[in-house]
Amino acid sequence: MNAPKSPKLLTWLDVKRTIGHKTNYGTKLPEGVVKIRCYSDALEIYLISDQNRKNAEDALREWFKDWYQEESSVIYFTLGDATLSVEFFSGDEVYKTDVDVRPFWSLVLEQIARVAPSESTVDDERYYDPSLIVSMLTEELRLSPAFEYELERLESVYLQSEKESVDSTRLQIKETFFAEELLYINKWDEARSKLSSTSLMRVAREWAEGQLVTTMSEDSRLKPTEEKDILAEARQLRDVCQRYEYAEEGQGEDLLVTEPLRNLATNFREELPRVVSIGAKGAGKTFNYIQLSRFKYWESFLNRIHRKDPELEPEIYIFPLLQSGKLGDNARRVINEARSEVRATLSHSVPEFIHSEYVDRIKRVLAEENWSEPQWTEFWIKEIARTVGIDSNTETAKSLGSINRELKHKGLRIVFLFDGLEDIFQNIASSNQEKIALKALIEDLPNKLSEIRESNLGVIIFLRRDFLRYTITQNLRQFENLYRSYDLSWDQDSFVRLVFWICSESEVIGAEKSSIDNLSREDITEQLQNLWGKRLGSDNAKEAYTAFWIFAALTDFNGRLQARDIVRFLYHAAEITVNRAKEVQFEKWSNSRLLPPEAIRRALKPCSEQKVEEAKEEYPSFKIWVEEILPKYPPSERKIPFAVEQFEMDQLTVRMLEEMGVIYEDKEKDKERRFYMPEIFREGLGFSGKGARPRIVVLKRKVLGKGIL
Repeated sequence: MNAPKSPKLLTWLDVKRTIGHKTNYGTKLPEGVVKIRCYSDALEIYLISDQNRKNAEDALREWFKDWYQEESSVIYFTLGDATLSVEFFSGDEVYKTDVDVRPFWSLVLEQIARVAPSESTVDDERYYDPSLIVSMLTEELRLSPAFEYELERLESVYLQSEKESVDSTRLQIKETFFAEELLYINKWDEARSKLSSTSLMRVAREWAEGQLVTTMSEDSRLKPTEEKDILAEARQLRDVCQRYEYAEEGQGEDLLVTEPLRNLATNFREELPRVVSIGAKGAGKTFNYIQLSRFKYWESFLNRIHRKDPELEPEIYIFPLLQSGKLGDNARRVINEARSEVRATLSHSVPEFIHSEYVDRIKRVLAEENWSEPQWTEFWIKEIARTVGIDSNTETAKSLGSINRELKHKGLRIVFLFDGLEDIFQNIASSNQEKIALKALIEDLPNKLSEIRESNLGVIIFLRRDFLRYTITQNLRQFENLYRSYDLSWDQDSFVRLVFWICSESEVIGAEKSSIDNLSREDITEQLQNLWGKRLGSDNAKEAYTAFWIFAALTDFNGRLQARDIVRFLYHAAEITVNRAKEVQFEKWSNSRLLPPEAIRRALKPCSEQKVEEAKEEYPSFKIWVEEILPKYPPSERKIPFAVEQFEMDQLTVRMLEEMGVIYEDKEKDKERRFYMPEIFREGLGFSGKGARPRIVVLKRKVLGKGIL
């Protein structure tokens, strides 16, 4: 008698199909099992009580044979070491079910949609789309999957926008919170009194203000009557953005004070920093590295951040040690000047620092030696010793404590900067030596410095985020939290401040750099209406608020936004405005804004295409998937939502794409086609998302917050 065959498990979908077959699609579940849900990262089994767990585990062993490991509670896939976690649930949560109700307003919206005007007549303000107010929402209901589902359904039954962006929707839905005082109202005066402090009144005011905006108020923002070339400002913005897009060029002499830089200056005012500043490609690592080098002294940086405090005398040197291999001439000049400042203090008897020789030493050891972590730590310490004139062959060069004593004797304090690690460790994913060398630098070196009391040595290491997962294999979350305050991430506040800063550098829309630290986010957002308008249309049109739309479009499903994407977006919007002025109706919109709505919409595609190209450089596996797998499928088949099996995604590919923020699994949908893609990647990968607009808006709200879209 032949032994029973084990199922072929390539992805989580094979697990799901196996369970569906064994349970007759959920009608014959093991005793005590209420339901089973299968997702890309876990198999969830809901039990009447914990006593029924054994029945479920027996069933899993029967269905999956040795591929199910009870001890570790995982199911192994047939190929590689990938696994699917098995999780058990019991208690009240097991019995919560979705109630499928077809509300009256869905029917009403369907009927309105049958006679709705064209989108162009709505844009011209001859007709209007409906708005919907959902009132008296409790916080629990507002955050529930059931409410999100109803929002999606209401948006989907009305006409969808013909515009390409999946974030565009013709139906506006407003939400107001539960207010107990509104439950008992006897007369009109009482209603007016009680309404004044509620969210219902706030939403009503916002709606009214939007409706009452007049053409005159829009026209008064910018005065085109002045005798000048109106497009000149768009050219200025384009040219500045082109210079700032790639920090390696070293353009610009000012620094945008972001939260990570403010934290750096605040936390290390009395002692020298020991910091790893983590950020994705394009987050601003090299830009900050160059600008810190430009200061030459740590106190000059502190004075720039804390302008209201008494000015500090420059004493602590900044020495850029390891640099990016792609720096332009101007950036190299800035860095060499900072190094020369230190060398002049040490006396010119110290050999000139030649960066290429330093890189060659690192690469030579990687190629010829098989060092342990302590040996690599000693290597980094020796290289620091060499830069301050200590013979690397002496015992002094092997110890940070000895180097520190030498610096104290000379009256020197130095902060060393490290950048460009991705240029050195190009095989970090596969080379064990590179992993050990980098771990010694980013973990051991700061730890050893922290042991020195009143250290005269400091380090700031700029590290690309994806390198962490190859280097810190244990306690990764703890490592990230240790340096969370210096993480180069961009939220809504830093997003609008960066845009305002770029405008001040470009000398457009009257943006004044001196006021940027004193203005609130709301004040800056309002001033940016001179750049791109209040909405992606006239101010009282039912279009998305421009600032929120751009922020959402450039952000992935992990909530991450990169500085380079922001600058690049502004560049393309300005470039399109200059070169396609008639097509984007620049003359029509120039009375109220610098960048027309159509230029804003068109700028997203080239941004997305460049984002994909950069991601291919950063993630080799992503490059293989994009260049070898996706071309097999024509654009007509690239639609959102999709199932992973449609595009040959194994479990490892799915997890990689989720980590990158390229795809997002909608776990509330019990369907195979439940993977979505954010705008910043969708356009560049050639996917269409028109039919998925309502759900994508819901998912973006979940990631970014209710007020964004």
